[in-house]
Amino acid sequence: MFDPAHSRLPRALHPLAIPVLATVLVAALWFALLLEQGRNRAAVERDAHNEAANLARAFEEHVVRIFHDVNAALLLLRQAWGEERSSFEQMVRIIQKADGEALLVQIAVIGADGLLAYSNLDPDAEPVDLSDREHFQVHRESKEDNLFISKPILGRVSGRYSIQVTRPLLNELGGFIGVLVISLSPDYFSRFFGSVDLGRSGSISLVGTDGVFRARGSDSRLDTDSIGTRVPPDRPFLQPDAPTSGMYEADSTIDGIRRFVSYRLLPGYSMVVAVTKAVEEVFAEHERRWLRYRLGAGLVSLLLLAGAGWLARSLQLQRRFKHQLLEQQRRLLYVNDSLRILNDIATQPDGELAARLHLALALGCRHLGVEFGIVSRVSGDRYRVECCFVPPTVALKAGDEFALARTYCSITLGARDLVTIEHMSHSEYAGHPCFEAFRLEAYFGIPIKVNGAVYGTLNFSSTQPHSRVFDSSDREFLRLLARWVGTVIAEERTHNELKTLATTDALTGAMNRGSFVTEAEQEIGRARRYQQPLSLLLLDLDYFKRVNDSYGHSAGDEVLKAVAEFSRETLRTNDRFARIGGEEFAALLPYTAAAEAMEVGERLRTRIAAAPVQTAEQRISVTISVGITELVDDDDFNTLYNRADAALYRAKHQGRNRVVGDPAAPSDLAPPGSEVLTTH
Repeated sequence: MFDPAHSRLPRALHPLAIPVLATVLVAALWFALLLEQGRNRAAVERDAHNEAANLARAFEEHVVRIFHDVNAALLLLRQAWGEERSSFEQMVRIIQKADGEALLVQIAVIGADGLLAYSNLDPDAEPVDLSDREHFQVHRESKEDNLFISKPILGRVSGRYSIQVTRPLLNELGGFIGVLVISLSPDYFSRFFGSVDLGRSGSISLVGTDGVFRARGSDSRLDTDSIGTRVPPDRPFLQPDAPTSGMYEADSTIDGIRRFVSYRLLPGYSMVVAVTKAVEEVFAEHERRWLRYRLGAGLVSLLLLAGAGWLARSLQLQRRFKHQLLEQQRRLLYVNDSLRILNDIATQPDGELAARLHLALALGCRHLGVEFGIVSRVSGDRYRVECCFVPPTVALKAGDEFALARTYCSITLGARDLVTIEHMSHSEYAGHPCFEAFRLEAYFGIPIKVNGAVYGTLNFSSTQPHSRVFDSSDREFLRLLARWVGTVIAEERTHNELKTLATTDALTGAMNRGSFVTEAEQEIGRARRYQQPLSLLLLDLDYFKRVNDSYGHSAGDEVLKAVAEFSRETLRTNDRFARIGGEEFAALLPYTAAAEAMEVGERLRTRIAAAPVQTAEQRISVTISVGITELVDDDDFNTLYNRADAALYRAKHQGRNRVVGDPAAPSDLAPPGSEVLTTH
């Protein structure tokens, strides 16, 4: 609705408007400055990336050409090796002259036995055992005629580091007879960009897809310390699905300098070329220039903000009194909101206790401006979450337990009254275990009493300090809410006790007859609907009247309770067990055919017969008779019960202490000592 009071322009400028305006101007200045700086930095980085990528592409072409030429030379040498020795040596001299000493270190042949058969450095040299070399072992084990490029190794004849490019020597039948080796100088690759300025810390590298450096250097200098070292396995070009070229930024494993890296995978070779530029050097001139710009902008910003602050202070004093009046009005509205929320909670419709408590906690959290609301149950030194309202990212739920001493509720129960802590890290409880574990800055807790006894606590908390003072209206809000929680818990407890009395046999704790009949009718409907077997078991204590007459009714009650306990321990959790009346009990067994029910009945009979009941004065041995039937056709509960009762009668008639089934239980499946009832 339109409000004329809010349609008029303010009569006086708000004090904060001046520093806000100045701040906006300063922010705009810095935004423009930083935006332009960012654009300039992005342009510098883009140029560095393009330059490195172009150099990497040129280096790739150079390296591929070298390996292509070396591979061609190996094929020519392999053909010449099968001819006269003089022809092979002439071919060696031609290749040496073509490639030059800067690239070519050695041409050698290793025999099938792993001994050096030829080296252009010393054709008459004594044989050297090279069977441990990786390239020799690869070709000897492989059946493929492939080119192999080794890791950098120190030559035993040349005495220099070199990259071994090899092919196998094969006989006419394709059998392995040796390895042909051309050794390349790593220094040659590092001098390729000798005329290019990569900076003091830039570099070019030749790396195998095994992660080992073949060559690395800059400014025509070979970095011999890096030869043979490995790059980390997380580098992009070592990943199985790596693109053929790319750019990334990383810290060097060799010297720790952070660099931009442009790489390219060599097509047809297990090699990667990489050109790097140090990040610090790329942006060095950019950072020096923009430092001067930032210093100038900082001086202008300080002058502008200082003038705005002085002017705003003079206006602030004029508005303080008005602010106090508005604060009083806000508190009145807050109190009214508290009363409305308490009324909403108190008038909730009846329903599940957990749902009612959850709604109350949600309203309380919203009203107090916190994220956590918990109703706890305290038993001894344990703290159990009964209901909670927490953010979805927090792994806390009903049923979680903690040591009481590690929770803020230990403070609440120690104080025996409302506890309010608005900024925990600035309070005397800053070192509390709960603060160390969860960093809850604001906490408000109060004991919950049920029927006059302390039940647990109602508490609200937040990871942030409370944004306002927790005053008397807030305290009264929590007290009323805790009183309501205690009342609904007491009502729920009374309701559960009445429900237990209505459905449970008071002596044995088993289900009573009425509840059992209701449950049985539901199970019969379910079994018929899903075509599942269902069996009914009736058991009766033998000569129970003698127990009462000989030992007294108190002892008889102990026997009934013991038989009920034995039965519950033997039956499954989804079986229904009830005391039908006197010394007669019943068990409904879902998903159980008659043959299986006979086995269950026999286990019950043998266990009870083998376990005398210890009463206050003596041990009393008892036995049971059991009658069993299975649901068939259109049975209702009465029909099912009558057939089981007939089987029980037969068990009594035949001498007791036995299990008897009706014709629905096949006699060949009945356990020893049991009998199937037949009709005459």
